[in-house]
Amino acid sequence: MTVKTKSIYDAKGNEDGLRVLITRYYPRGVKRERFDLWMKGASPTIDLLKAYRKGSIDWSEFRKRFSKQLNTEAESKYAIKGLLDLAKKRKNITLLCYEREGQNCHRQIVKSKLDRSLRRQ
Repeated sequence: MTVKTKSIYDAKGNEDGLRVLITRYYPRGVKRERFDLWMKGASPTIDLLKAYRKGSIDWSEFRKRFSKQLNTEAESKYAIKGLLDLAKKRKNITLLCYEREGQNCHRQIVKSKLDRSLRRQ
C-alpha cells in the first residue's frame, strides 16, 4: 500500500494506481478521464481555502486548521476513512490536486495522515 501525490496536470503513470482528486472545486480544463474518483471531503472547506489564498493565514496556520478539520468534521472524517479503505485494498493510490508538486498543498497533509494511520495498522 503506497499513497502518492501528484498534480492533476501531470501525466498518468502506471504506478499511480487509483487516482483520487481531492479538491473542493473542479480544476479548469481537466477531463474526467484524468482521475478515477473525486472526494471533495478530503479538501479544505471553502472558508479555510479562501483565508489561505487571500493571505489571512499562513501555511503553518492552514496546516493546523486543516488537520483539525480532518479530525473533527463529519464530511472530512468520512473521506479519510474512505481513502484508508481504498489504500488497504489497492497497491497504490495517488492523491491529486491542481497545485504543482513542490508547492504547498493540502494533499501533503492528507497523505501524511493516511501514512500515519496505515503504519498503525
